[in-house]
Amino acid sequence: MRQAAAALFGAGFTVAACYAAGALLIDQLRAVLRRDERIPLAFVLGAACLHLLIFAILALRVAYWPVLAAVLAVTIAAALGTGAWRGIRTETGKPVAPLSKTLQVMFASCAGVFAIVYFVNAWAPETSPDGAGYHLALVARELRAHGFEPITNNLYAMLGAGVEMLFVPAFAIGRHSAAALVHFAFTIALALMMLAYGRRVGKPWAGAAGALLTFVSPIVGASGSSAYVDVATAAIVFAVFYWTEIWDEQHGLRLLIPVGLLAGYAYAAKYTAFPIAIYALGFVAWRSKRLRPVLIVAGCALIMAGPWIARNWIWYQNPLAPFGNWLFRNPYLHVIFEQDYAAWLRNYGMPSLRPLALETTIRGGYIGGIIGPAFLLLPVALVALRYRAGRRLLLAGALVFSTYFTNIGARFLIPCLPFFSLALGMALGEAAPFLAVLILFQAAASWPPVLNRYVNPGCWRLVRFPYYAALRITPQDEFLRENNSGYGVARMIEAKVPAGEPVLTMTGVPDSYTTHEILVSFQSAGNQALTDTVNMGWAAAFQPTVARVFQFPERKARRMRVVQTAQAAYPEQWNVHELRFYYHGQELPRRLEWRLRAWPNPWEVQMAFDNSLATRWRSQEVASPGMYLDADFGRDESVDEVRLITSSDFERIRLRVESMSPAGEWEKVAENPRLVSLAVPQGIRRMATYEMHARGVHYLMIYDVNYGADDFAEDPEAWGLKLIGRDYQARLYQTIW
Repeated sequence: MRQAAAALFGAGFTVAACYAAGALLIDQLRAVLRRDERIPLAFVLGAACLHLLIFAILALRVAYWPVLAAVLAVTIAAALGTGAWRGIRTETGKPVAPLSKTLQVMFASCAGVFAIVYFVNAWAPETSPDGAGYHLALVARELRAHGFEPITNNLYAMLGAGVEMLFVPAFAIGRHSAAALVHFAFTIALALMMLAYGRRVGKPWAGAAGALLTFVSPIVGASGSSAYVDVATAAIVFAVFYWTEIWDEQHGLRLLIPVGLLAGYAYAAKYTAFPIAIYALGFVAWRSKRLRPVLIVAGCALIMAGPWIARNWIWYQNPLAPFGNWLFRNPYLHVIFEQDYAAWLRNYGMPSLRPLALETTIRGGYIGGIIGPAFLLLPVALVALRYRAGRRLLLAGALVFSTYFTNIGARFLIPCLPFFSLALGMALGEAAPFLAVLILFQAAASWPPVLNRYVNPGCWRLVRFPYYAALRITPQDEFLRENNSGYGVARMIEAKVPAGEPVLTMTGVPDSYTTHEILVSFQSAGNQALTDTVNMGWAAAFQPTVARVFQFPERKARRMRVVQTAQAAYPEQWNVHELRFYYHGQELPRRLEWRLRAWPNPWEVQMAFDNSLATRWRSQEVASPGMYLDADFGRDESVDEVRLITSSDFERIRLRVESMSPAGEWEKVAENPRLVSLAVPQGIRRMATYEMHARGVHYLMIYDVNYGADDFAEDPEAWGLKLIGRDYQARLYQTIW
């Protein structure tokens, strides 16, 4: 019970501080709001402000729980002391049509039942993949370090973490469930804002219908009751829209401050939400016809987004990290990985996007969830174009939706759902009975026992009402072992691996439940290079089985390079295990004076010169003309042969050798190398794990479903490994070097 109470307190304390911060700012702005809209708007606006303060605390590396608790307490006390908490000064919003009794009953009963289910799931121990993974693992790491630190082996650490900043104080007090409950608060705030907006535009039925269609959506329920950020992002995005409407009605420059702050906060919460800033800037420019209001919005947005952009520029040499690596090249993420990852996010393995409408509404197997069958009627929302409010909603929704096809996961539809739901409610607003039937249909179809009957088994959804687990009557460890397959793996790592030791794995684990650094194979350039080396032990296509030999008349050269001259097709790269220079059959010994260069991927060039056949330099981009490996010997050397030892997993590579003349010009020396087949080196497996061990990684976790898992399991000694743990179809190995 103590854990349950701590979770409630941590979440409640954080949510109250968010509301207090927003209420203080709203009072300073003298915004005229009704109480039903003030409460959710103040919470979301305060979340933006509080996030910036917590960012500063982490940047100063003073993130101790007493400091965080003091910040929350002072914020709440200030709001109580000034009267901002109650909103006495500004509670004079214009009269609006009251909600009818029928509408009140429908909204309260329908939303109330789902809210209880969401609340209990949020209060229960965190089992969601990304919530128990990187969202909270990074928060836990920041709290252990008492601040930010550069994390170059996890691409998710490079994302904006605007919502996770609020998880920091909640997690410090109440751990995982407290963070999930904070996200649940955003889910409630979004529904309340949508309901209030319907009243603001004189269409309470549209507001209630839109709020319910979104609130009961299965993917909203699953995400909004977990330590994710998607529903929070939707609330932030909709709050930007709401504040533009308030400004358009009240016409005070000061009201543009929340518009800008929230637009920047949307970017900090989730990069794909940036179009709402375009909407805000465009709307303000159109309605004001002046530059100053636009500059106010842009400046306030930069206050919120700027710290994250600056952090990425300073730490990762890329303000757009983990994206845009082709533009801002850096040693932390490979260009071809970004291309591969982006291509997968655009289809999630679907053979065709033609069934995407059904996938997003009633199936959900490929894209990890559904928004609900009622949204099959979404084209009807175009009828709302006849209303000014409908046109604005559809424009904002279309802009937010514009980034969806960069990631077609169901979660990425959540930020645009409020706009489309409200527009659908407006379109059907004159047919209240039909709208009521639609709401009830969406609610019934989204109710977990019904949902289980028609969605794909792989669809992410709520499947239980875990009140025993929420109250911790069922022990947390027991619940997590039953409901999160990776939890046992995380705890095995915690128990078997000495403190401070990293673990390499091909598949992620819920690393918020371990204090160890988990190096997931694809999450950074360094992890990928290490994984490529380990996989070389079992993958024949990766092994050094071909020598490309260039022979030519003896020449003196200080600097030589091998140039790639052909254009390959995606995803073919240029790979080199070793580049060696010979004279009369003797290899030139490598010396400290040698200066090595490569283009692209200059950061891993040493892998082609390290005398290890278990490592290889890779271009990490599709092979194209002009790529090279370059060696400056530091003095003139006699050379008559160049050998490249390579793998066999490319076909379209064409190479030539060049040397630099005394005049500083490159001269062709040889091309069309002779191909010589090589035997797989004896002990290639041990060579691979030796390289892993030499780089300070002494533990390897392999799931049974990972490629090569059988090879590791059948003879770990051949790999230089010792099995030290087994849990849920996963094996934990230690190097025995």
